[in-house]
Amino acid sequence: MSRAVDRTRPEVLHRRARTSDGVAIAYTWWRRPSPELLLIAPGFWRSRLARENLFLAEYFVRRGYDVVALDFRGHGDSGGTYTFGASEANDLAAVARELVGVDRAYRRFAVIGLSMGGSIAADALARDRSLDCRALALISSPADVAAVRPHPWKPGALRQVSLKNVARMPRLSAGALLARKPRAVEAISVLSMPKLIVSAEGDWLVDPRHARLLEEAAAPPVEAVHLDLPGSLHADALVRVVPLKILRVLTRWFEKNAPP
Repeated sequence: MSRAVDRTRPEVLHRRARTSDGVAIAYTWWRRPSPELLLIAPGFWRSRLARENLFLAEYFVRRGYDVVALDFRGHGDSGGTYTFGASEANDLAAVARELVGVDRAYRRFAVIGLSMGGSIAADALARDRSLDCRALALISSPADVAAVRPHPWKPGALRQVSLKNVARMPRLSAGALLARKPRAVEAISVLSMPKLIVSAEGDWLVDPRHARLLEEAAAPPVEAVHLDLPGSLHADALVRVVPLKILRVLTRWFEKNAPP
């Protein structure tokens, strides 16, 4: 973490974008302003204003980026119902298109995707290659959503699935379980931007084998980092429990591949 931390206070804006299938997607935009945008794509059952996402947003703003975090459909302040990846690529694309492109605030963007958010981001970028993403970091993201096999008896699950989270259950689509699921292992094979794949030992939800499959399938350039940690931690739990470790990984990689 060699770059000096900037204490500039950003403007914080809460907005909505409309997807191609008509769903209102809530997002929060931290604007310094900076020429470079970092988009945070949360995992399932996590909202854009969850403390882990706020921590990441505030950290990367201090590093010199503008940051956006969104609520996928069925979560937080967004409309619609969650489809486990069948339609959520539209959500990320809608927010990106509102902010990035000709006569927009930014020319390009980078992504941090946590768990399902990473798989959805890869799917969105593979579906629409005109989205100008310069770097993609996937943290505990499944290679194939249909192949996820949770281990809820592991200690990491007990840390992550709290009563507070149960009370904030997302709205689910009735037909979601039968719908097409994103296969990041296929999407990542056609994405040419730098990619970071982060996994953790004993992850209770997404086994580290998913990260190995993603690394093997990914088009270059790609870097994989496996965190050999106790606790069977998954995605945003890494941010909450071992923040310095995950920030060191992300800071080093973004400084090299997508600096502010």
